[in-house]
Amino acid sequence: MRYSTSILAVLLAPLLASARPIRSRAATANEALAFQFANVLEQLESEFYAQGIAQFSDSDFTAAGFSSSMIATQALTGIQSDEATHLSFLQQALLDNGATPLNCSFDFSSVLTSVSTMAATARVVEYAGVAAYLGAATLISDPVFLDAAASILTVEARHQTLLNILAGTGSAIPQAFDIPLTPQEVLSIAGGFISGPCDTGITPTNALTVTNTAPIAVGDLLTVSGANITGTDNLFCNMMVGGAPFSINLPLSQCNVPPGINGPVAVWITSDDNPLANNVIDRATTQQVAGPAIIFVDSSPEMIGQLVRGSGSGGAAVSTETSTITPDQASSIIAGSTATVAASGSTATDTSSSSDSTTSSNGAAAPASPMPITPDGPSPDGHTTVQGITLVPNPNLDAGASASASASAPSASSSSS
Repeated sequence: MRYSTSILAVLLAPLLASARPIRSRAATANEALAFQFANVLEQLESEFYAQGIAQFSDSDFTAAGFSSSMIATQALTGIQSDEATHLSFLQQALLDNGATPLNCSFDFSSVLTSVSTMAATARVVEYAGVAAYLGAATLISDPVFLDAAASILTVEARHQTLLNILAGTGSAIPQAFDIPLTPQEVLSIAGGFISGPCDTGITPTNALTVTNTAPIAVGDLLTVSGANITGTDNLFCNMMVGGAPFSINLPLSQCNVPPGINGPVAVWITSDDNPLANNVIDRATTQQVAGPAIIFVDSSPEMIGQLVRGSGSGGAAVSTETSTITPDQASSIIAGSTATVAASGSTATDTSSSSDSTTSSNGAAAPASPMPITPDGPSPDGHTTVQGITLVPNPNLDAGASASASASAPSASSSSS
């Protein structure tokens, strides 16, 4: 296919006519299209994360199942900072080439209703960004521009991995390849969030919505809606996954997710049973009825995500706090532990004193138990978890275990300055 170059003259003329330090030659129409469109996408992403972070409190994140609100807020804040940096870079690049960057307005109210909805939308928005930069590579012939776009793409892909983990249900890196999309296809996904004048000169493909309400799993029948979709007769669904040369083409009435799919899937509705090519050059457009829409099929969840979005018994969110204490506080905790051990051992000592009196008076004292192999644990008051080496003897080891542990335990030394 060929890309439309009908971008506004006010955007094209300065880019085509001027030469500035960030590029090696005059930008082509497609290069101007790619970078102006990237500018809009970075605005969308930066604003989405900024609004999402401001919208929800720490308690909202823990209520959504995050083991700690800091995990989510730190990750999202870092992503938002990257997107803002990308935006500044792209806008300066456009200005350096004599163009005026578009400034758009967005409305995310429909997807900032809960932390879970925001997290799910973030995966879609970020994957659309990855697909956009990947697809735009075919528009850029200048090596300097291509390097700049590629350096942003790699960071967007890292964001996607992090969001997959934050979802808690999927794989960090579910596929070995990503799906490239054209600007028209990406605008079809993201355009619904644009609320004000933002003329990119790009006509989006017809929007498609996958209407399944529950998380989509292998075997599920996809249900869809679109302005130009009426019924299922003579319509076909196409599911595209990274690395496959073509889409999986099925009658729309039989659009069940096949086995073996894990991760992001781009979905189109077409008017014939010819599968779509998984590259932006050869992908046919004339038979496309609507799409793409991005869905996630999390068929292979990983432990790292479950730790991030872990839940305690009864579904209550688990909150873990870690604090740093001073050496004096640590000494106090250890002293308290020693006192607790001594107190708990006194009863047993008193009970056995009569039977052991002869041995105690005539024999040598029993050797102290070795250091516990795993000294971590709560402080006596239960408010602090001690992580590190303690010299408190372990009273639970018998003499035989003591000798064995002494032989196998590593030695430790201490020094003071």
